[in-house]
Amino acid sequence: MALLTTPSFAAIEAWNFATPGNNYTNGNWTFGEVFVPTRNIEVYYLGYYAAYGVGNFVSDHPVGMFDAAGNLLSSTDITNASRVTDFNQPYLNTYPPTGYFAFNPVTPFLLQAGQTYVIEGVSNLDPYAWNDPGFTVYLPLTILGNNWVLGNGLNFNGTGLINDVSDGYWGANFATPEPGTILMLGTGILGLAGMLRRKLF
Repeated sequence: MALLTTPSFAAIEAWNFATPGNNYTNGNWTFGEVFVPTRNIEVYYLGYYAAYGVGNFVSDHPVGMFDAAGNLLSSTDITNASRVTDFNQPYLNTYPPTGYFAFNPVTPFLLQAGQTYVIEGVSNLDPYAWNDPGFTVYLPLTILGNNWVLGNGLNFNGTGLINDVSDGYWGANFATPEPGTILMLGTGILGLAGMLRRKLF
């Protein structure tokens, strides 16, 4: 049971950077990152860039994952109550509140190797990051590039590219638990089931 309620957990985010190169705001944008997984990836968290630090959003940020046909696979609103990342490891933690992205857990869904996906995030009143030093991809995927639309809300903006990865306009992000975390969680659930079985019989 403790594994299900623990205040911190290990996960790997899709990408991050050593420091934000620039924080910039010039309107309400929807930013899309177009990418292809090189292996199957099960997504457990969706997130958004926290320009002012986690817990200091000016507005909420809708985030959604789409397939190449525009079907919405999952979505959430990132708010000041959302969990946080710690880039130094790059792992998710609920405390302390450090890191460049805030995340919410979502119902897990699968990204298939070789398929194209787009994650969209809405900036609203908060800045976005671009041209970021030390940009690193942590999950098995290839980022094809970025696109953006002014004032579009959380809608599918297509798979067309405006900028490449080196220019880096970043808003949305996603993450998956480390394999060891999933194993521990599964072991904990099995152990709990065994305890309940012994009590019943």
